[in-house]
Amino acid sequence: MPLVNYCKKCRAETPLGESCPYCGGKLAQTGEMISFGLVRKAGKEWFAWNNMLRILLPVWVLTVAIVILSEMAASGVNGVEALLEQGLMRTMIAILAAALGVIWLMFALQGRESVHVVFDKQGVHVRTYIPRHNTIGLYARFATPYTVERLTETDERPELEGLMLVRRVTLPWNDIRRVKIWHEGSTMLFFRPSFWQVAAVRLPYAEMPEAEAYVRKKLKRNKKAKVQPPDPMEKKKKR
Repeated sequence: MPLVNYCKKCRAETPLGESCPYCGGKLAQTGEMISFGLVRKAGKEWFAWNNMLRILLPVWVLTVAIVILSEMAASGVNGVEALLEQGLMRTMIAILAAALGVIWLMFALQGRESVHVVFDKQGVHVRTYIPRHNTIGLYARFATPYTVERLTETDERPELEGLMLVRRVTLPWNDIRRVKIWHEGSTMLFFRPSFWQVAAVRLPYAEMPEAEAYVRKKLKRNKKAKVQPPDPMEKKKKR
């Protein structure tokens, strides 16, 4: 995952340099970026589960609370006790287990996906691709051939042979409010606003320092963004 440049004419990533090795056109320094890809299964990715559970669990807790409070308002404490004795919590736990089973099945149907991540002058870009023949995986992601076509038409990157773009996350540097850098897991978490995780980016361990330095540099002018943990070098300068 070294620094690369991007030739707008060829619409291809190139090694750093003054000219494109493919067309000979001049390359701008502002086109320098960090680019890397990975292949994964959503069902084995904790952050994919986390995205679903952040919605499922609050809804489940809210439903339980509404049922109990409604019964209390109608019949008082005795009504709530009777409701619990009749197996309310067993029913709700069974519903939660069934929902988790549906999520697991959905991830299993999605299959493998190829993720391409780019950090450039504009911001963070995460593109998710699946094989073109994976129709089941397409619908398991709540996408359709029409949405894929529209997504491809509006994307500045060219189509990849044998793959179709099913999801794109674009996060401008100025919109980022918090970045959590997890060194042990070689992962960066991007938030907008500060309490809502928009993207979780896993990086090769060997390339983590270069990517971290790039992100910190880009967010240095964003006074509203907070990078955790703070840069050790900045702490030394303040002392």
